[in-house]
Amino acid sequence: MDTTTAQALIALNNRFYRDNAASFSATRSAPWEGWKRLGSILRECGWVGATAPQTRLVFDMASGNLRFEHFLSTAFPSIDFEFHAVDNCAALAEHGQNDRIAYHFHQCDILDTLVSSNARIPECPPCDLSVSFGFMHHVPSAYLRHRVFEALIEHARVGGLIVLSFWQFMNDTRLAAKALKADEALAMDIDISQLEPNDHFLGWQSDPSPLRYCHHFDECEIDELVASVGTKVREVARYSSDGASGTLNRYLVLERLD
Repeated sequence: MDTTTAQALIALNNRFYRDNAASFSATRSAPWEGWKRLGSILRECGWVGATAPQTRLVFDMASGNLRFEHFLSTAFPSIDFEFHAVDNCAALAEHGQNDRIAYHFHQCDILDTLVSSNARIPECPPCDLSVSFGFMHHVPSAYLRHRVFEALIEHARVGGLIVLSFWQFMNDTRLAAKALKADEALAMDIDISQLEPNDHFLGWQSDPSPLRYCHHFDECEIDELVASVGTKVREVARYSSDGASGTLNRYLVLERLD
């Protein structure tokens, strides 16, 4: 995929979240089922207990309306969390903020930063947990997805965990039909020859027009991402969750080794 196409897809998604922040946030209030399993994994990794640290630093790339921050604070009430939330859409963060969580919000267009320059994503101290949920499917091109993956690893301390979700919407009959309909309706100035396998478009709610660029992940792509960073990480867990089928998202949990 060339830079022009990647930038056009990034701009498309930025418009979507700018124009639909309120309605999108309204549908994103309950925690994902997959987070509950992640909570169990964190407990197995020593996040609770007499000798467990009482403070934890968390980096959240594309934090949206801070739903994961609320979940984690509720799931681990004895831990004093310091969240570093990065997102391009400040309006989404405003919809989710309250006095229960302490967070530093870094407004940053992550993808524009990576695609147009060598600038780095906002710095923060090495974190115990580095996560990104509901974002990788908006990252255009295998090249940029690899850069995002590396950035998440860089924000974790050695021994810390990195957790990502990968949307597998084409495995869902209803969503697949919507995606194919939106693909057919694509009329914007995007060179479709530059799109990569598993690239699609989706509308929002009752609007079937192609409002968002979304990438469907197959298992091979996830395998390739993990293999691309070699011995930097160790795979801790991989599982499916979410949606009526319980398989809408594929989760990857890694430990940083160096």
